[in-house]
Amino acid sequence: MNNFTAQRLATQSFTQPDTYRLSRLPVDQASTLIPDAYTAAAFFALEQEKVFANGWVAVGCVSQVRNPGDILVTEVAGRSLLLVRDKAGKLGAFYNVCRHRGSKLLEASCKSKSIRCPYHAWVYGLDGQCLGTSMFQKEKTVGDANEMLDAERFDKKDYGLLPLAVETWGFLVFVNLSSEPTQLEEWLGDLPNKFASHGLEDWTISGEKNYEVAANYKLVAENFMEYYHLPFVHPELTNVSRIEDHHRCQGAGMYTAMLTTPVSRDVDSVWLNLPAAERLEEEHSEAAYHIWIFPNVAITLLPNHAFCLITDPLAADQTLERTFLLTPPKTLENEWHDAMFGELAVFWDLVNTQDLGIVERVQAGLSNTAFHGGRMCYRFEEPLHRYQNWVADRMCGIHRVPPGDDDVQAHNYAIDESDTENLECVDQSGNRMRG
Repeated sequence: MNNFTAQRLATQSFTQPDTYRLSRLPVDQASTLIPDAYTAAAFFALEQEKVFANGWVAVGCVSQVRNPGDILVTEVAGRSLLLVRDKAGKLGAFYNVCRHRGSKLLEASCKSKSIRCPYHAWVYGLDGQCLGTSMFQKEKTVGDANEMLDAERFDKKDYGLLPLAVETWGFLVFVNLSSEPTQLEEWLGDLPNKFASHGLEDWTISGEKNYEVAANYKLVAENFMEYYHLPFVHPELTNVSRIEDHHRCQGAGMYTAMLTTPVSRDVDSVWLNLPAAERLEEEHSEAAYHIWIFPNVAITLLPNHAFCLITDPLAADQTLERTFLLTPPKTLENEWHDAMFGELAVFWDLVNTQDLGIVERVQAGLSNTAFHGGRMCYRFEEPLHRYQNWVADRMCGIHRVPPGDDDVQAHNYAIDESDTENLECVDQSGNRMRG
């Protein structure tokens, strides 16, 4: 059965603060985002520009581009991108387009010493510099004394690949398409310091699987960041991630976070069978952290492994979900650990499949015109409130990083005069906000 997809509100309302006034209320009074945010093609198109083309977006894992010559082909906001590790070991990011006539350079990830355009054989180095342009040379035209002066009028140094901002944290790679990107450190807040002892930059992908989801990417995010549904959707988690063992651990930054401690009360649980990371601080030894970094990446981080989920929005009701199981160095060097990892992979696939079934049901429900928005449960859904207000901010051209729980203003998402002035300035000038 096809879901209802007709738009309910006017497109221009999607960038107006008043549209989100009910979501700006304190969480115990707030309504959820407008249904169009999940179902309307026009909202999706605007969101791609205002959210994904104007902020830090997770695109992959460091181990996918760890060695010189590694090239990862990915896409953000409809733009095909190349993540490239050059010969000196530096990670770069470029738009996947030839500077000659605009041909797409690569269709799939690969390992190579250079990048060659399939159309006219222009060649680029792994650092993005243009190395060669076939047949750009000085010669006479047939039957004419005039000379072709391509070589004199053209300098290949001016035609390297178009770059964009790229940074890493832990095992994740982020890009920012904005012409004036903010610092990734501001986006991540206290996460790098909090998890320094895990040594996440050295963790490697031990398993991966993609899922096609018939739902908006935000529904995947919202499902991940609340544990209200655990006893009803995931009975298998009852002994390893009980509701009463969940606690908030929210600092400043563009993320939501909860922790489970103790991580498991089941001695037979597959969660803790593998050895923990070396040099792990004691406070992390019996804790699992559930982190969603805005807008599109989730990490469940345990002492001995991580489940990472990157959502790639394809349409208002379609998402590609790329999942990775990562482990510390040398974890799977013996058969016993390898067998235990296999059980872990089966467990995570079961949990994720259960989640996807639910979010697809929510997508169908949001398509019902009788539904205009619901109420939040403060105990379980403050992270959703935080996340949905980020979406509203970005749609309205507002850049602000919310504080953590220690700040008395942590849950205040009302727009003050400075926010409104900034919004008006952006709208009148036509310039993009800082990313």
